[in-house]
Amino acid sequence: WITGSLDQQGCIVEHYLLRTHYRVLCAVILWAHAILSDAFDVTVPKTPSVGIHGQSIVLGCSFAVTDDSSLEHIVITWQRTRDNKVVHSYHYGKDQLDKQDRQYSGRTSLFPEELKNGNVSLKLDKLRVEDTGQYMCFVSSIMGSAKGTVSLEIAAYYSEPEVLVKLQSSSMTFVLTSRGYPEAYVFWYCEDNNKHLKTEVSFSKTEDGLYSLKSTLEVAHVSRCYKFVAEIQNHLVNQTIIRRFNHALPDSEGNEQTFAFMKICIAVGLLLLVFAAITLLYLVKREKQLRRMEDELTVMNI
Repeated sequence: WITGSLDQQGCIVEHYLLRTHYRVLCAVILWAHAILSDAFDVTVPKTPSVGIHGQSIVLGCSFAVTDDSSLEHIVITWQRTRDNKVVHSYHYGKDQLDKQDRQYSGRTSLFPEELKNGNVSLKLDKLRVEDTGQYMCFVSSIMGSAKGTVSLEIAAYYSEPEVLVKLQSSSMTFVLTSRGYPEAYVFWYCEDNNKHLKTEVSFSKTEDGLYSLKSTLEVAHVSRCYKFVAEIQNHLVNQTIIRRFNHALPDSEGNEQTFAFMKICIAVGLLLLVFAAITLLYLVKREKQLRRMEDELTVMNI
């Protein structure tokens, strides 16, 4: 009985020691993993990246490479944060495009030759307006795992503006149109006195997601401005378009003088016509009287 008890107690002690060693080992592993994870980090741009519509952009993301770094077990995942769509996935030493959202199909790539240098940046081609947003760069390796967020904004330079000028009896209207992204600031002012002019501005979406800009400026004849300036500003790409238009609109006083002069001309013209008509009638009548007198003299001579 004593021998059996000793064997049983020995088993209990051995089992206890094994459990203790296992717990210690797990604690050491977790502690080491925590240290490695804290040491492992990714670096992303602090300011938003601005991409041009239809072109390409590189979303930067990198991690520090050490002598212990290995690409054998590296996992790279780019995701859009607002809906967790997979933009690009890489593990087992190759791209995993079957996991990619079809919105990004054929438009993304990494730089395989740069992975050994810790460069896990993503190249995104044929930029669209809907690509705007935040993207998470997640990297995992035997050294640990970390993630960072990159902000992307899309812009399109505004096209050369077209201006249509409409002349009315009492005013003149400028209609300026252009196309770009995002919504731009539009200013009209009189260069003669630097006074800002009130204008109507509207934006409408095009098929490719850009904005069609329309700005309308109506100038009455009472305006004494002869040099008009239109300015379009797209701050996202530091673009400023300035166009000048010279056109002299007569003022109200000038109109009255013009109308008065026209009235005088018309009156003088009518008087001249009346005078000419009277003169013509007089000459015709005089001609008839002379012929009648000649006829009477001829009869008397006979």
